Amino acid sequence: MVALLVLLPLAIVLVVAAVALRATAGRLPRSLVVQYTAGHGADVVDDAILVGRKRRAVTAGVVDLVVRDRVHLLREDGADGSTYAVQIRDGVELSADELRLLHVVCGTDTPSGLSRQLSSDRRRTAVRAREWVTARHRRLRRGGFLTRRRSGRAVVRGTGIAGAAAVLIVFSLAASPPPVAVIGGVLTLASFIASVIVVPAGRAPGITPAGESRREHLDGMRQYLRMAEADRLRVLQSPTGSAVAAGDDVTRFVLNERLLPYAVIFGLEKEWLATLRVGYDELGETARTGFGHIGEGFLQVLDAELLLGSVRPLLHATGRVIDAAGEVVDGLV
Repeated sequence: MVALLVLLPLAIVLVVAAVALRATAGRLPRSLVVQYTAGHGADVVDDAILVGRKRRAVTAGVVDLVVRDRVHLLREDGADGSTYAVQIRDGVELSADELRLLHVVCGTDTPSGLSRQLSSDRRRTAVRAREWVTARHRRLRRGGFLTRRRSGRAVVRGTGIAGAAAVLIVFSLAASPPPVAVIGGVLTLASFIASVIVVPAGRAPGITPAGESRREHLDGMRQYLRMAEADRLRVLQSPTGSAVAAGDDVTRFVLNERLLPYAVIFGLEKEWLATLRVGYDELGETARTGFGHIGEGFLQVLDAELLLGSVRPLLHATGRVIDAAGEVVDGLV
């Protein structure tokens, strides 16, 4: 009974801490300016890590390659369903980082040519993705955007597990505990377990001032993605924005299309695909000729079935492995 009187307050404190950590998880510094383009020299994979969405980094990276017309998606329908592959566009020379991303999603057991089938081995894909994200995380730390600060999540999670084990030990040592002690023990055990469940999975990265500046810019992009069409148009045509002239649907559409990988990062990809489809349908045939320099890769962005179908196996493969705690996949499915 005395042990429970000590453990119950600790369990309550842990639950409160876990709730606070979940409430602040993924919170970005508020940007006072709405942003409609990525920051100078920004990389979508690094940005996914900086905002704490590392589970989406692989998917956002693949979508970014498609949007920028670096690779072409291929789909082959067979008796066992659809298989997907990526094909490097003619005349395109991928960077070292882009080639490593293809290695993550395709593996090495593929033809050495320009076309590579997405790997069907989810376990190996997950391991490659974890190693790849970890390497990018370390590079951000060397670049001065992240620190080695210890995450409070691990403390809450570890203490919750230890506390639950302690309650079970107390129960096992008590020969015939009174009903009040049983009720108190059950509540204490439930509180410890709740603290482990509620706390966000993974470790929250320590952010430097340079990283916070990048994150603030990304919050401005998230605000733009969440805006209604009329609000986005006002931003683009404002004195501080002035990205497009009134009625310049093509320029506005290209700007929005470039943001699709960031919509993936923030979990807004389905809504943003719908926005792009409406914008494309509103363009006249003459305006559509302005997309000639983008190529077929752009039109695939509008094929949600192809785009989401090809990356869905990546989410299943990498979601649980990248976060050591086994967080449920927060993806496109």
